[in-house]
Amino acid sequence: MTADVIIVLAIVAVAVVLFVTEWVRYDGVALMVLLSLAISGVIPMARAIDGFANPAVVTIAAVLVLSGGLYKTGVANLVGAQVLRLAGDSQVRVTALLMLTSGIMSGVMNNTAAVALLIPVVIEISRRLGMRPSRLLIPLSFAALLGGMTTLIGTGPNILLSSILERMGQGGFGFFAFTPVGATALAMGVLYVVLAGRHFLPDRSTGDEEGGGEGGDEIDLTGRYHLAESLLTLRIPSHSALDGRSLVEARLGQALGYDLLAVRRKGQLVRAPERDFQLRNDDELIVEGRVEALDRLRAWGHLARHRESEDALGRLVKDSTVLAEVEIAEKSDLVDSTVRSIDFRNRFQAHVVAIRRGDRVLRGSFQTAKIEAGDALLLLGREDQLQQLRYAAEFSSVGWTDIGSATEEYELYRWLMRLHIPDGSWLDGRTLEASRLRRAFDLTVLEIEREDGDIALPHASARMQAGDHLIVEGAPASFAVLEALQALVPADERSSVGELESEDVGFAEVTLAPSSDLVGKTLREVLFRESYGLNLISIFRGGRAFHSNIRIARTALEFGDALLVYGNRRKIALLARDPRFLVLHGQLHEVFRVDKAWMASAIMVGFILAASLNLLPVYIAALLGALLMVCAGCVKGNEVYTFVEWRVVMLLGGMLALGLAMEDSGTAELIAREVVGRAAEMGPRILIASIFLICALAAQFVPTSAVAVLVAPIALSAASELDLSARALLMVVAVGSSCAFLSPFGHPVNLLVMGVGGYKVVDYTRVGAPLFLLLLLMVVFFLPIVWPL
Repeated sequence: MTADVIIVLAIVAVAVVLFVTEWVRYDGVALMVLLSLAISGVIPMARAIDGFANPAVVTIAAVLVLSGGLYKTGVANLVGAQVLRLAGDSQVRVTALLMLTSGIMSGVMNNTAAVALLIPVVIEISRRLGMRPSRLLIPLSFAALLGGMTTLIGTGPNILLSSILERMGQGGFGFFAFTPVGATALAMGVLYVVLAGRHFLPDRSTGDEEGGGEGGDEIDLTGRYHLAESLLTLRIPSHSALDGRSLVEARLGQALGYDLLAVRRKGQLVRAPERDFQLRNDDELIVEGRVEALDRLRAWGHLARHRESEDALGRLVKDSTVLAEVEIAEKSDLVDSTVRSIDFRNRFQAHVVAIRRGDRVLRGSFQTAKIEAGDALLLLGREDQLQQLRYAAEFSSVGWTDIGSATEEYELYRWLMRLHIPDGSWLDGRTLEASRLRRAFDLTVLEIEREDGDIALPHASARMQAGDHLIVEGAPASFAVLEALQALVPADERSSVGELESEDVGFAEVTLAPSSDLVGKTLREVLFRESYGLNLISIFRGGRAFHSNIRIARTALEFGDALLVYGNRRKIALLARDPRFLVLHGQLHEVFRVDKAWMASAIMVGFILAASLNLLPVYIAALLGALLMVCAGCVKGNEVYTFVEWRVVMLLGGMLALGLAMEDSGTAELIAREVVGRAAEMGPRILIASIFLICALAAQFVPTSAVAVLVAPIALSAASELDLSARALLMVVAVGSSCAFLSPFGHPVNLLVMGVGGYKVVDYTRVGAPLFLLLLLMVVFFLPIVWPL
């Protein structure tokens, strides 16, 4: 075993671990592989990037654009509508028709796009027939995987393997070379699901085994997202400080994690009120949340407040804690930032007590006001720390000020208060951060007064105790809101989900589109509420529905998440036009360019004919087809780059370099001789079975294209060593690489339906295991008939 072989095997092992664990994104793994091979000298640096110029990479990118043309012109959607028309009332016929449609579409377009288009059709059929979407979505995704096996362009591994054959000088696979085996696999898959597999499918609307009603939206969403249990009705008592305040000022979300869905006022229900909607005494608030959050806020106890202007400030300014006034320099990098966004307290080791702009003191929450050049900031801090600000370029001047001047100029008597924590308070033993005083109410604790020693400018991790006095800075209105929220009263009657929906307002399920760039981002980062004006009620992930808008706003989105939103239907329609989301209601889909549908169909047919009749190399035909889609207006120029999966391009470029390294270093030959060769001693069928199992098991966790590139050199070396047909063994690799039936992680189509269907990982294994075994038998006994060894 040479040094190069050891290096290649080590790189393969690390790559597989990273693919399985997802510690690094798969395109990042491919780039790491490429650089490791080049730097280690296993392959010449000049050849390291040859993979990006491979015809297979160009073909896959162009085919994605062709798929986009079928999508944008509504061709695939029209096919789905025909399925809906022909389905009738038979669940067996519906399942078979959907699987055949998904399989056929996946043969000529990207299978992830095909599934994305058909999901809303499945939802509509499920509603009409009173069945759960979970009965249809796994068959839909499995059929897409099987359909990808039927043509050269059906899936990435097919294109890659054909390219590898061409590079060997044997000529690539023809367009329909995969059809006999792929069509047989699709037919077997449909028959299996219809006759037996459908009995293994879960019948659930939630991630647990609870039942639920049949039919309509309300029952389905209530079951899946536990809406009935999470709806809460609260009443605003008379003489409340919430009277006249807007929803933003009421801080229901920040303080309690509640989403306000509707307000009942004098018997009239106001659904999905706007953020500037003003509350009134005796309003009933229908919120999504848990009563425990309100109970916890009440358990704070009554925080006695004492207004003490000079006295409160005097308690702060003592020992080494002093006041200073700084002026923002003209070219300061703080301009247009906020006190909160720059984390002023940690950056400069001083707390901003107030901001004066000219003759006006900024009122309200100045923490979120944009700083301007010339603003005067009143700071509280340690004298030695404030001295350092003289050398900071952000400030044009730094000067000390006394208590009297600061109180008069900045009207501090308006913003300083002294609070007392009573015995038995929930705050006893809690940290300042856990109390969320600052984040929820814009109340900042400047000092904790305690008998055994005061804590000036306490850290967020400082713990409070019963009997403490807190010197707090903030607007009195904010404290009044805190007290008003503690006084909210749960109403006697619970509200139903049904009354929250109307012709104009309702719920919708949303999932991330296949090409969405939101994976890994939080909804707070993408300004979801501000952009669409919709409440995000819950995220369904891994068989569970997660609530609390505080937690949800900070949760990074994952592919396969299902999101429950609530609001005006016009705003839901706006969300449906965003290519990053799929709204799972048929009537809310984007408007397609149906007048171009015949043109897109003709271009796709022309591409298939040119490729299948060898009139043009497949990558040239694909590029020409993509160009014609743009020229004909089926795809707009700025949409082209949204259809191309650049992460897949990076994956292929890097993994093709690994395939080259396995060949040149002799690694593939070694594995073929030591592993596959031993299987060959037991007969050609055992050899086929071993290659299939290597590919199929790896495909449960590793991207299918990466599996094909990794195993192809091994299969080719085995063919050379044993004098077998390279085409036959590569066909085994093609089928095995697409058999991602045992887990949702091997292919995006499985993840795409996971959240929508409320599936668990075990659901894929339960339904997919028999299909996996059937395909193993087909490869072992049928494939050699079509492709003799």
